[in-house]
Amino acid sequence: MAKKSEGNVEEILKELGKKIDQLIEDAKEVKDDVRDEVEKRIADLKERKSGLEDDFEEYKQQEKWQDAKEHFFVALQELKKAAESVFKK
Repeated sequence: MAKKSEGNVEEILKELGKKIDQLIEDAKEVKDDVRDEVEKRIADLKERKSGLEDDFEEYKQQEKWQDAKEHFFVALQELKKAAESVFKK
């Protein structure tokens, strides 16, 4: 895998982790009735991020990275959109 692509993915995952951490902090300040929904979304985001990290580590070890890279980036972008939608609410 090209080091540039690997660095880009790692940077996106790192940024996503920071946003999830910020969501956790922000959730502490929301009303109880909203907090449950926010916490569910945060748990989902964390689970999806963890899955992407696992997939990324697996793909880094495979020669098929170039074939899978496009699909992985699409999944990352979708996860990033999900995180951003939570921030906007």
